[in-house]
Amino acid sequence: MDTAPLVEALYAIGIGLVVGLEREHSEVALGLDDRTVPAEVNGASAQDHTSPVGSAPAPPAPPASPTPAPAPAPAAASTVHHAAMGARTMAMLGLCGWLLAFVGDGQPWLVPIGLVAVTGLIAAQMWVTREVGMTTEAAGVVVLLLGALVHRDKVLAVALCLGTTLLLVAKPWMHRFVTQLRRIEILATLQLLLLVAIVLPLVPAEAQDPWGALPPRKVVTFVVLIAGVQYVGYVATRLLGPERGTGLAGLVGGLTSSTAVTVSMARAARETPELVRHGQLATFLANTVMPVRVAIIAGAISPAVGWRIGAAMGAMAFVLLLGALWTWVRLRSAAPPAPAKIRLRNPFELWGALVWGVVLCAVLLTAKLAMTWFGDEGFLIAAAVSGLTDVDAITLAAAEHSRVGSLTAEVSALAISIAVGANTLVKGAMAWFGGGRAFGKTVVFIFAIAIAVTVTTAVVGAVAYG
Repeated sequence: MDTAPLVEALYAIGIGLVVGLEREHSEVALGLDDRTVPAEVNGASAQDHTSPVGSAPAPPAPPASPTPAPAPAPAAASTVHHAAMGARTMAMLGLCGWLLAFVGDGQPWLVPIGLVAVTGLIAAQMWVTREVGMTTEAAGVVVLLLGALVHRDKVLAVALCLGTTLLLVAKPWMHRFVTQLRRIEILATLQLLLLVAIVLPLVPAEAQDPWGALPPRKVVTFVVLIAGVQYVGYVATRLLGPERGTGLAGLVGGLTSSTAVTVSMARAARETPELVRHGQLATFLANTVMPVRVAIIAGAISPAVGWRIGAAMGAMAFVLLLGALWTWVRLRSAAPPAPAKIRLRNPFELWGALVWGVVLCAVLLTAKLAMTWFGDEGFLIAAAVSGLTDVDAITLAAAEHSRVGSLTAEVSALAISIAVGANTLVKGAMAWFGGGRAFGKTVVFIFAIAIAVTVTTAVVGAVAYG
């Protein structure tokens, strides 16, 4: 006998058992704590109100008293529930789905007719029981389809079974999560997903302007990053609190764009003064990640350039990390702000991000014109101009020039260092003018030290390698 069909049938039965056990347990554990054994509660309740077979008869009632006895309290109903579609029914549904698919190899018309018929039976059972919810019935239809899928792809069927069971188990957590959401948070999430999943892929990657300086996808990506960092900071602040939430947002945002983090935190600090130091912490952490990211990118393309800028980028990261630690210590020593003062506004402010997108376009155009006017000889000047908005592009270009031999490793490393310094200088200006003096003065002070240390280390390194 061929054992392959038997194995498939066992898979289908197992899928039904897994989903059915969860459904049946959810019925018997209804209203109980997650750590409570249902039998300990339901069994005790049943013993209190039922007499087991073969037990001794109940003692005779005491003689009537002239004083009427108080009416007995109504007995608590047993909490034992029996699911109409439990483990056995679900196992049979899984097996039924597999049988339809198995027999359907020779009779293809049988599969849709059988699936419709069994689904109709499930719908009729739901109508007879008059239950408000239909989760169990929907799970029964899914098990039926998964049983049929076993005949085609066992691994996919098992994966979908586990995903279905996880969804069923997560009902209490989902309920608590949904009840804590604000309507504006759902709308903000949909707006962000709309930009990332629909708008961004449709935007052309190549520049469409006469100068070839404004690639639309790059501009839109920058806008999405600024809005996205603000969204991540909002969610993290709501879940973890201002201190840990903004710190996490800074670390995550620094992996993609420290400029976006700086802009977002400056805007948040101006709108909510109580978040000034929290925004500074996120800004320092994001900018600590930036030089490390630059060194890794350059080293991956040209190891010679990576070695030469490693010391300068490490020095900058060290200074910024000290600034983050200093800010964190000040936060820990200060009195925590009253929760009512932390005003969480719209998590997805698109208009503010669009303003910075316009600024990015202006700087990109200036950088392109500078490279056109000065040519290859003005690569260092072009690096400084390009670094006003983005360091990744000039890092890639400089490392690639060094790899192919059109630039020496020393010149490429110096160009990257200049771009990083210019980028940090611009972010300091963004922090000052975007977040106000209270936010910007500390950021500018730490950034100035970081720039000085980076330039000094880069010059010393260039002399040493020269």
